[in-house]
Amino acid sequence: MKQSTMIRLALLVVMSLLLSSCSAIGFLNPSSTSATADPTGSTGPDPSPLPEDGDLMADIVPAAWAAPADTDPELAASMMRFADELLLSSLDNDQNVLISPASVFLALAMTMNGADKATRDAMIRVLTGAGFTADAINNFSRGWIQHLTSSGGKKTAISIANSIWFREGFDADPDFLQTNADFFGAGARSLDFADPASLEIINDWVDANTNGLIRKIIEKINPTTIMYLVNTVYFKSDWQQPFLWQDTISGNFQTDQGDVTHDFMNQTTLFPYFAISGGQGVVLPYDNGRYAYVAILPDAGTDPRAWLSAREPGEISSQIFAKAAQAESAVVQLSLPKYEAAYEDTLNDELMKMGMEIAFDGGSADFSLMNQERRTGLYISEVRHKTTIIVDEEGTEAAAATSVAIDESAMMTEHELVFNRPFIYTIIDLENGLPLFTGILDHPAG
Repeated sequence: MKQSTMIRLALLVVMSLLLSSCSAIGFLNPSSTSATADPTGSTGPDPSPLPEDGDLMADIVPAAWAAPADTDPELAASMMRFADELLLSSLDNDQNVLISPASVFLALAMTMNGADKATRDAMIRVLTGAGFTADAINNFSRGWIQHLTSSGGKKTAISIANSIWFREGFDADPDFLQTNADFFGAGARSLDFADPASLEIINDWVDANTNGLIRKIIEKINPTTIMYLVNTVYFKSDWQQPFLWQDTISGNFQTDQGDVTHDFMNQTTLFPYFAISGGQGVVLPYDNGRYAYVAILPDAGTDPRAWLSAREPGEISSQIFAKAAQAESAVVQLSLPKYEAAYEDTLNDELMKMGMEIAFDGGSADFSLMNQERRTGLYISEVRHKTTIIVDEEGTEAAAATSVAIDESAMMTEHELVFNRPFIYTIIDLENGLPLFTGILDHPAG
């Protein structure tokens, strides 16, 4: 399978996330139609730069990004399985679901480059399945970024940005930085995490690289957090066949709580249409046809979550791609809700269910390749994911951000103290060291 075909597969995988809510996809930069790797931490012209101070990439020269080689179709299929598993693991959320497998995959792949031994093996299995290597995942990621950011028409913009933020004083391993610069175009900065301004700096970078759709990804920086690995994906494109504003009318949308009145965009024209087991679907191409919005309507009486749950991981995306690729043009009287939706979730539980438990265990995780001293005790404390989407008559704008927080376990010496014999005690003024009370307890009964 050619790389271009694989990328189209992967994009339709992400589009399959429409199924569990009326949701779509995001990958892009508001001002670019093409992009190349940039060591400042973004892809595309005019990226939002990282702060000048604390540049950990000053001595790192990223490898040049040559034309990507063809990708193993088994690796592409494995990434599709990852997307399906992530979606299926998110179905317990009782709200609109919108995830970007691309953003989560790339953030975790960067993190994987700092993992070793059983932790790395577990992350590889979750990302692509057994039998693949970290090098294969890195090469796949670089090729995917290249294809996504070099496609698009006059009315399509796409951007993917990666960055790493370290607590000031952390001894980041040069090989870890080099790998993430080479394959992800990631920039890295050292910040004083105790300074509240650091939180604002990271969130401002996310805000800028999602064109303001995601204002913040981190709520607070914990004292034990030593690193954040952050990915952003931004997408904006016009429909090939825009909806007319005057054809947008109010209608009823069925929910679990009853019907609600909402605006629906309407259009009757030729669309790629397909039937699929338990439902029917339509393909709405964007701009030059490279990207598309794929929507599937389960049969009446079938809940989207039940429709998805009846399928195995990997089967969802492959079926959708096959049906969408073979869809034949037909006259479709289409009525699609005009909507804006936002979603956020901590993906710890989902990823642990998928097989990454060890990476979240402070006593077992091995991310020693992140630091020069090969210190263990580092673990993933949180994988935070946020997405947002706007679908209207002109097209779609969507963005995603994923942050992986790395914390350090406190290696404390355990002491046993049982006050079961006479002891001294005092109440002291810690401001000046003067005791208010002091005494000896010879007998607890007085």
